[in-house]
Amino acid sequence: MGSNSNTIYDIIILGAGVSGIGMAHSLLREKDQTFLILEKNDGVGGTWRNNTYPGLCCDVPSHFYSYSFSMNPNWSKTFPEQYEILEYLENVTDKFKIRPHIKFNSEVKKSKYNQKDKYWETFLSDGEVFRSRSLVSGLGQLNKPKYPEINGLKDFNGHNFHSAQWDHNYNLEGKKVAVIGNGPSAIGFIPIIAGKVEQLTIFQRSNNWIVPKPDRPYGSFEKFCLRNIPLLARMYRFYFYLTQERNYLAFYYKHSKAVKILEKVVSAILTKFKLFRFEDVYKAGALMLIDEQISDEKLKKKLIPDYPIGCKRIIPTNDYYPAICRDNVYLETSLIDKIEGNQIITRDGNHHEVDAIIFGTGFEANIFISPVKIIGLNEIKLDDVWSNGAEAYRGVMVPNFPNFYICYGPNTNTGHVSIIYMIESQIMFIMKCLRYLKNNKLNYLDVKNTAMESYNNKLQKTFPEFFDGDPNTCAGADFPEVVFMKKSDEEQDDMALERHKAMLAEGALSDADLDADIKELQKGDKKIGDGPSHLEGQRTWV
Repeated sequence: MGSNSNTIYDIIILGAGVSGIGMAHSLLREKDQTFLILEKNDGVGGTWRNNTYPGLCCDVPSHFYSYSFSMNPNWSKTFPEQYEILEYLENVTDKFKIRPHIKFNSEVKKSKYNQKDKYWETFLSDGEVFRSRSLVSGLGQLNKPKYPEINGLKDFNGHNFHSAQWDHNYNLEGKKVAVIGNGPSAIGFIPIIAGKVEQLTIFQRSNNWIVPKPDRPYGSFEKFCLRNIPLLARMYRFYFYLTQERNYLAFYYKHSKAVKILEKVVSAILTKFKLFRFEDVYKAGALMLIDEQISDEKLKKKLIPDYPIGCKRIIPTNDYYPAICRDNVYLETSLIDKIEGNQIITRDGNHHEVDAIIFGTGFEANIFISPVKIIGLNEIKLDDVWSNGAEAYRGVMVPNFPNFYICYGPNTNTGHVSIIYMIESQIMFIMKCLRYLKNNKLNYLDVKNTAMESYNNKLQKTFPEFFDGDPNTCAGADFPEVVFMKKSDEEQDDMALERHKAMLAEGALSDADLDADIKELQKGDKKIGDGPSHLEGQRTWV
């Protein structure tokens, strides 16, 4: 599929994960845009193909963690596991005939905008070059494992691997294993391996708010109804949208009287008029779970966070606490000082002898495009533009990178809703830009620096609303991801703010706002023809 010929595609998409598949579906529906997806792996799925660690599942209900254009009535349970999500993405790819448009085993090294000929040139690791008028990144944020900086780690004489690169050939049975990190990934695989290893030591840097997971299998009758009654399936999906979206009220500082009243009413109904704030409802659920599953008061103190619920992603699970209560599991809360030989030494002097280390430290979530290099006008590198923190207009466009669009870009992640829902909103925005570009036969679209600055300044000004005006509210969360938007090290906001900033992006991508964006576009003095030979023209600003 594809070659480094003189073909100039309308769009090239980087990656065949959730974003790439969703973008391809929208383009196929339009029927008047040529496109190619470049995927480095031998199959679709992105992070759901690359990650295979035990216990990997989604913490968003399955009927909402799916495309709106391809609802799946056959989900086996409320919260899907990795293999089932990957199977779903494979099925969507084939159902909508997207696979013929994908070039697999094609690792992209860089994409560069050719100012003379007005198109993007995308270079593969094998030397092939592909050209397109527009470029869409569907690379996502969860693709580069994050490793901690620990003295002596390189000299560790045991076995070690990251959860994102799980070593299925290494036998954990009878081994002394250390797990460094206790985020969602670690909390997923720890209950699976705890019964296999001789000894498991969990190194916890900061604790999490953990709530009960309302998971259950779907019966054959439910699947039959969802398969044969489309309206019911759509309403069921909308139900999960509402249950996820209500979480927004738990974290958002309510300036609107109407929102405050709504919160009180819903909270009162859910708790039989005992609690009147959503955050209190969540906290009560978390504390009830820990009281029910753990009797050791000292262990409880290690696990109950000292920061408000909502500062970090809330983790739903029913089997983590029972796992750490096992006799062969120890929770270490002292920070790691160094590693010597096969021993992990903490700052309070404890020595832990281990055979293997598993890193459950997540991903470099502040890296959106790397290792792909994106080069725009006047040789401007996206890495340089984002050297002090990534920012983008509506999380999608960056000035001086014409006809370049990002799915799952800066400030579009959330802590309360399905990322697929967010990605579909971004695709709507991109499609409107592509239509405008083609219908008006324009050379390219770009975003003004002033427009992006105004948009991001608005986000910055809204931060205090989440914390009663005090940005230190979440200081104890020790949030691992770097804040994406920062002016300098001194001006960094607390790391927990990223989840709250992301919530603003959802509303920013509504249909009304998209229409307003298109109205702001101004035509260049020149237009381009339909063919690749008519490439003269001027930039059009958003």
